[in-house]
Amino acid sequence: MSTSRTPVRCSVRVSMSREKPNPDGHRNRRRVRAMTEGATGRVAVVTGGSRGIGRAIAERLAADGHRVVVIDVDAAVEEVARSAGWRGIVADVSDEAAVDGAFASILEQEGRVDVLVNNAALTGVHRPWESVSVADWDELMAVNLRSVFLCSRAAARDMRERRWGRIVNISSVTFALGMRNLVDYVASKGGVVGFTRAFAREVGQDFITVNAVSPGSIQTEADIANFPDQDAIAAAQAEVQALPRRGMPADIAAAVSFLAGDDASFITGQTLGVDGGWIMA
Repeated sequence: MSTSRTPVRCSVRVSMSREKPNPDGHRNRRRVRAMTEGATGRVAVVTGGSRGIGRAIAERLAADGHRVVVIDVDAAVEEVARSAGWRGIVADVSDEAAVDGAFASILEQEGRVDVLVNNAALTGVHRPWESVSVADWDELMAVNLRSVFLCSRAAARDMRERRWGRIVNISSVTFALGMRNLVDYVASKGGVVGFTRAFAREVGQDFITVNAVSPGSIQTEADIANFPDQDAIAAAQAEVQALPRRGMPADIAAAVSFLAGDDASFITGQTLGVDGGWIMA
């Protein structure tokens, strides 16, 4: 997710020809029959969905049959959504007004929110704790943790009306490792796990599940660009993981797909590690 703080825009762009939802939020029966076998037709919102893990999650949920809406501060999300046949919203998910406006647009256009994936995050900058300014701390916490609360609150308000919902938060293996020189990032991702547990207890009575996925070392486009020597990273990870390979965005997307589905209806407040056996609880 981009770190820029440009003025917030909340413009929903229709990426493909869509029928207007019925008053109850469902498409008509003809549209449902046209979906692939096993598809749900539910509405899934993915934050930070224009690239990397977020995009892989959006692609997987769309393949599962969800009607996908992606939210990102990066204006590129509009073209990503348009080309994929999703809906795209440009908004800063750390801003309360922007989040409320984005979800109001989603409810107006789609009629409901069934699945929320809180993926948007700033990556950690490796630096000693003395070098972390208050501004650095506040910016990272706003995107990595405050956004999870704001989006979960907005989504749960609709989910409880139908007494069904899935919220999946993306944390990180770093919260369990306590990695040095990442104090602000580790704190933010640990906060995501704590929020996941607390919110699961609050909304469970409405049959809304809240879980987290904790990725390990994942080979994304940004990772390749920032660390050209991928062989060295793979060798280092092979020393600490049970499985001798790097994780891929599709691995995270598969875990999210499970937690977002009906088979995970009795799982809530949990953090699923997808790290090749790096952390074993």
